[in-house]
Amino acid sequence: MTRPRFATLAILLVVFSACASATPATPVTTIDQLVGKWKGTVSVGPTVHPIYLTIYADRTLIAIWSSTTARGTVTISGGQASYQMAPPIQEGTLKLYSGQGKPQIIMESMNGAFYATVGPDS
Repeated sequence: MTRPRFATLAILLVVFSACASATPATPVTTIDQLVGKWKGTVSVGPTVHPIYLTIYADRTLIAIWSSTTARGTVTISGGQASYQMAPPIQEGTLKLYSGQGKPQIIMESMNGAFYATVGPDS
């Protein structure tokens, strides 16, 4: 009985992943698109925590999750945004999705150990 459920779940995950990847990221051409307070969840290794992200007009950021407060910078080039922050030292992509409903930011480290999804903190 568990195999059919597992197969159905696997198919649904593939379909939802395909739908999510079909929505292209919004080109980021100015820091104003990212400035503000954001909240969501972050996966750090196998654990998931709430995360609070603030991006400032001077291209600095503060990310708070678990017992960590990381500070860093945002860089924008060619319609793409990236970040560097510490502790722990990490860098990666910062993708904005603003096509449907509320905007969303996806942060993913280059090594894949850090993955955050945040929306406006309103």
